[in-house]
Amino acid sequence: MDIFDLVRQPNRILQDALVASQHRDVQRSDVVVVAIDEKTISALGAWAFRGAAHAELIDRISKDSPRAIGLDLLLTDSDAHSADDDKALAASLQQSGRVVLPMTMQTYYGANPRTVQPIRALATSANRLGLDRLPVDNDGVLRDIYLQEGLRDFELDHFSLAMLRVGDADRFSLHVPGSTKAEELSHAPPSGRWLDWRRSHKLIVPFAGPPGHFNRISYVDAISGLLPPGTFDGKYVLVGTTAAELGGLYEVPVAGDDTLMPGVEINANVLDSLLGRLEVTPAPLWLNASLNASAVLLALVGMAFLEPLFALFLAGSLALALLSASWAGFALLRLQFAPVTGVLGLGIVYTLWSWSRLNAATRYLIDASIHLRATASISQLPCDATRSSGDFLDRRIRALAQATRHLRDLHQLVSDSLNSLPDAKLVCDQQGRVRLANAAAAHYFNVASSEALRNMSAIELMRGVRSSESHEAVVTPDLLAQHPTTIAVSARDGDELDLLVKRAPSLNADGQHVGWILSLVDVTEMRQAQRQHEDAIHFLSHDMRAPQAAILTLLELDRHAPSAMSPSQFRERIGRHARKALSLSEGFIQLARARSQPYRLEVRNLAAILLECIDDTWEARRRSQVQVIVDSSSAAEAFCRVEPNLVARAIDNLLGNAIEHSPPHSTIICAVEQHQDGCAIRIQDQGPGIGKDKQAAIFEPFDRGGSARSRAHGAGLGLTFVKTVAARHGGRVVLESAEGSGCTFRFVLPASPGCCQRPCALPAPEELALDAL
Repeated sequence: MDIFDLVRQPNRILQDALVASQHRDVQRSDVVVVAIDEKTISALGAWAFRGAAHAELIDRISKDSPRAIGLDLLLTDSDAHSADDDKALAASLQQSGRVVLPMTMQTYYGANPRTVQPIRALATSANRLGLDRLPVDNDGVLRDIYLQEGLRDFELDHFSLAMLRVGDADRFSLHVPGSTKAEELSHAPPSGRWLDWRRSHKLIVPFAGPPGHFNRISYVDAISGLLPPGTFDGKYVLVGTTAAELGGLYEVPVAGDDTLMPGVEINANVLDSLLGRLEVTPAPLWLNASLNASAVLLALVGMAFLEPLFALFLAGSLALALLSASWAGFALLRLQFAPVTGVLGLGIVYTLWSWSRLNAATRYLIDASIHLRATASISQLPCDATRSSGDFLDRRIRALAQATRHLRDLHQLVSDSLNSLPDAKLVCDQQGRVRLANAAAAHYFNVASSEALRNMSAIELMRGVRSSESHEAVVTPDLLAQHPTTIAVSARDGDELDLLVKRAPSLNADGQHVGWILSLVDVTEMRQAQRQHEDAIHFLSHDMRAPQAAILTLLELDRHAPSAMSPSQFRERIGRHARKALSLSEGFIQLARARSQPYRLEVRNLAAILLECIDDTWEARRRSQVQVIVDSSSAAEAFCRVEPNLVARAIDNLLGNAIEHSPPHSTIICAVEQHQDGCAIRIQDQGPGIGKDKQAAIFEPFDRGGSARSRAHGAGLGLTFVKTVAARHGGRVVLESAEGSGCTFRFVLPASPGCCQRPCALPAPEELALDAL
């Protein structure tokens, strides 16, 4: 059995289904069947098979001028008791001139094939003879016929073709439907010579329907003259047996399990299809092979790019398309394809491809697990699970599960290790797209979890992180495109945090650069400690030394030149420089305490603290001839959780700063305001103001605000103290000013419930103001 035997029967089943699905109406067909059926046998008995009966039938049919009459009965023997019948039949055949008689071919084992013809008198009287040969396949089903068949150079027309040549000589005289490819069957006669049997013009019989689909006229009705005139006018009339007891029945694709089709009806189907140009021929071998091969090739190409599920869908779709193309070829082009080879090829290709992919994947995973086992130092695999019991596939599955578990463990180890790091870490690709992040990064960028950072752009996330030196962004597309080297950059972000940003290349197992690891280390406390240390050095080496050096200079002057100044002047200057040194040291100590000591917070009313601080400035206001008033819109209650002494000192510093820099006879306005995020103490003076370019610097230690504030005699720690106290409380200090228009400071603190609920009933402004005199 070869490959063709494996697909032949499935192809036949499919082709039979296609034939059975192509029913057509034959009510107006030009083919008429006159049947020797059970009714005829019952009415006429043996007389139905006599030549005289056939002669009378032909005479009656010929009166209607049919196109051709096919007497599908083997008239091979003369009856000695009915010689007149043969003469009568021959005369009717001669007179009609449109009758075709059948002949058959008989082959015997070990003998030459031979034709069996009607008796000579009838053969010479008929218009034509046709070979009534209906071949069946090896499964006993009749599916196709050959329109020409016989010994080499002596091919005969099929019985149906012979009738068509009689009925329409112009159409069928030269053109013979069907495939012209000839098939040869060799026989070996006893003489030893080979006689070749040829057959060509193969047709697939397109049955119009199941047995009995063609309307049959009973032989007895036709011979009795009961039919109306013109019944056979222009028709192809087939006369044959349909009674089951007479044999000549065949199994056909459109027949059921218990029904057979008589040979005369098979010839009627052939005649009707040829007349209607509905004949079906086998598709050429090259076309059939191309159709099947194209589906298989498309599957091979598609499977090279698709994953298994889509590859299965592709194979199924191509199989369905192949079957649909076969149906379309049969219904539209009248070609019969054999698609089972292509469908079987698709199944084999997908099976082999699936096995190959599975084997490659499992082999790779096994090799990878062996490599991991040999190189891993943290999470070792078990000894060797691939040598355990079970068949080949079981061992592969266990190896796959083992490698998967190991990879999960490694992934969890990396994830836990990354999340345990205190600094923010981002692992991104070469374009800056985040692939991994830890919990510290999620906290820094204020997102719900590290998963929310995945696929976000590190360039966008770190747009506000800029170098402390160049003030440029530390992560840009150009920087990520640079040669992979490890770099550390000092930077500050939008929240004024000092950061150390490290950028290190991420490499794969082959050492190829695939991305970057970004680390953001918060060094704000370290930088603050460093700055505080520098402030202390600056304070001790400069600000504290200045008044002490002045005192030493005065002492040296008094020792060498006592008469240079009076004793009262000498004492006044010594006291002034001593008080300055004491004030400087006190301010520095208070700033250090504000920065480092823990706060004991109490709920206090800021309005009350402000009034106390205004009272404490009485002497300074009198000396500077400045008026301090409370705005009528100020809130009466502004409860906040504060460290009272430090907040009071911060307000004192703001008031002192405003008084010191306000011109004589000017007014300082104070108020307690309500804000969305807390309560604020507003202090507004009419001094020289501060330019935009200098506003940030005045909160730095040892800054006095430049020439516009030249009357300052402190160390520049007052506003630094105010900013420190506000920050330690979770608040802020806001400055609004412009050159020559005074300053407005707002000391903002988070509010407690009940803050700023009703207007303040404070004393009238004139009660708090001092006359300049």
